[in-house]
Amino acid sequence: MAIQYSLSKTGDRLCREVFPAETMLGAVELKMAEKPAIKGFLGTGVAMTGASCYLLSKMDAEKRTELLRSIFTPEGLGLSVIRISIGASDYSAELYSYDDVAGDTELKHFSVERDERYVIPMIKEALKVNPGLYVFASPWSPPGWMKTGGMLCGGHMRDMYTECFAEYVVKFIKAYGERGIKISAITPQNEPENHQYAKMPACVWSPDTEAKYVVELRKKLEENGLDTEIWMYDHNFSGIDRVLWTLDTHPEAARAVNGVAFHYYGGNVEQTVKLKEKYPHLKLHFTEAGPRLYDNYDKDVCKWTIMMCRALCCGYSSFTGWNLMLDETGWPNVGPFGCGGLVTRNSTTGDISYSGQYRAFELVAKHVTPNSEIYPLVSDEAYQSAMFRYPKINLPCEGIAIENGGRLTVIAVNPDPAKKQVQLYLRGSKWYAELMPETVSVIEL
Repeated sequence: MAIQYSLSKTGDRLCREVFPAETMLGAVELKMAEKPAIKGFLGTGVAMTGASCYLLSKMDAEKRTELLRSIFTPEGLGLSVIRISIGASDYSAELYSYDDVAGDTELKHFSVERDERYVIPMIKEALKVNPGLYVFASPWSPPGWMKTGGMLCGGHMRDMYTECFAEYVVKFIKAYGERGIKISAITPQNEPENHQYAKMPACVWSPDTEAKYVVELRKKLEENGLDTEIWMYDHNFSGIDRVLWTLDTHPEAARAVNGVAFHYYGGNVEQTVKLKEKYPHLKLHFTEAGPRLYDNYDKDVCKWTIMMCRALCCGYSSFTGWNLMLDETGWPNVGPFGCGGLVTRNSTTGDISYSGQYRAFELVAKHVTPNSEIYPLVSDEAYQSAMFRYPKINLPCEGIAIENGGRLTVIAVNPDPAKKQVQLYLRGSKWYAELMPETVSVIEL
């Protein structure tokens, strides 16, 4: 006997038994792959942006601890990774870097003092709830004086400052370490192909400049006895050819980095598999994507479950969402985008509401641990599509099987508006299940 737990896009829940079955030719087939796509998954996470930290700091301390426990402990979502920004991002309450004194190449004015107001305290509270959290950090922009245009918003990184910026990042890692926050990984630049029309902290990096920088950063990390990993790129799946060109052209950069980070705003995750095939020592990390405030914010549980399953099927070592918390208008926000938080805190009542991404994490994250083996469920109706636009018709069933100590858990998604009959093929056994319209099902065998 197996138990199936289902959650619909509107929050309706079902619990029912699932039974072994003979072959049903008319049913959708979901076959467990023979080999796991990944072992040793690092974890699922969320970004503690400056905006999220600001709103958390305004909460009652007891309620804040309760919320953090619901996100970062096994009794809750079980998230184990957090992403933070090095200085301001588009989702910060303030616009700043750690050294805004033009021409200060000796970094005499470097300071993380502004982070000490609410960013560092909130990260430390999360670590108090879960001391094992893996923290990685990304800059949205170097100090403006290191770039063309001389401003935080927009512009291009100048080669003459790559060594100085590497020293800047090392200072950041050490400053946070002195405050009890270990930075386990760094991405060189959030979205290095975006200037964002100078409407937010952003910076364009050429592939050659990125390669030069990661080599310099690796050198400085080693000189300072820091074991921080470097995950290069940190931009869209569609940039895979740029990444491959950079690694092929600059083998010293391929040796300097530990992994490659991707976002989902362009292309599809399957495009990046060839990177793992060519550079098997590099791990893949999904580092940014979050709910859109005015587009099915609390009803897109299928979308996020599919995105997580596809990333796992492609061998990704981590999956991190975007803002932990924003208010009902998507504030604080110094950028142009309409993102929602993993959770929303109403600015008037203080009430907490939950996104579809939160529900997806609730269903998947707690089952996927560093000891799990993740197996794709191969569907006879599957196809590849870009998740950012999330197609609205002809939506196939898909999912994964998770093995934990010999016990199987199946995550099966039916995003279609019609019920689907499904036959599961799991290690020689066959099971029949019905997947209700627009639902995610967790089947525990």
